[in-house]
Amino acid sequence: MTKWMWIIAGPNGAGKTSFAKEFLPTLGIPDIARLNADERTLELRSQFPADKPPHEINLLAAQQIDAEVIKNIEEGKSFFVETVLSSDKYRDDVLEAKKRGYQIGLVYISLHPPELSPERIGVRVAKGGHNIEAAKAIDRYHRSHKQLRWFAKQANTFMAFDNSSAEAKPVLIAAKLAGKNLVHRTKDINPEIDRVVYVLRKKKYPAAMAKAG
Repeated sequence: MTKWMWIIAGPNGAGKTSFAKEFLPTLGIPDIARLNADERTLELRSQFPADKPPHEINLLAAQQIDAEVIKNIEEGKSFFVETVLSSDKYRDDVLEAKKRGYQIGLVYISLHPPELSPERIGVRVAKGGHNIEAAKAIDRYHRSHKQLRWFAKQANTFMAFDNSSAEAKPVLIAAKLAGKNLVHRTKDINPEIDRVVYVLRKKKYPAAMAKAG
C-alpha cells in the first residue's frame, strides 16, 4: 500500500480545517491520522488549570504534533498534518518521508489580499475560536507563501486553492497530480499563488501581473 504524507497548509483563517474535513474522505484511507495543532490545543486546555498561560499550551500542542509526525513516518503510517507553513520546520520530515518511500501530497488553501487573513480570524473569534494578532497573521501569510515554493517542488501531488470568497467554494488555481505536469488552471484571482506557479514552472512572472497584484 502506498504511504502518504499529506500536508494541508495555508494562512491563518484560510479555512484549512473545514476543507480538510471535506477532502480527507476522498483519499480512501479511513484510518489516516489527522494531526492538527489547533485541535490539540483545545484538547489540552481541558486538561490544565485555567490559569496556565495560553502560550505554554500552544507550545506543548505544537511539540506533540511534531513528535507524532516523526512517529508516523518511522512507523510507515499514512497521515496528514495541518499547518500554516510559515516556517521550514517540516522540511526535514518531508525529506525523511521521501527517503522511506512516502508519496508527498500538498494541499494549499490561500486568500487574497493578505488582510483577509486577520479578517477571517476575527470571524472565527466571534464564534468562540482562538485569536491571532493582525500583524502576526499577515507576517505569517507572506512567510507561508514563500515556504510554499519549496514544499510544492517536493510534492508528488500538489493542489492550490483560493478561498477568498465567503460565498463560493474554493477555486482550484493550480494542480500537479502524481506523474503529471503542473497545470495553472485559474489565473489572475490570486497573485500570491500565481507567483508560486511561475516559480515552479521556471517562468518569469509578467510585469503587468506583478503591478496588478
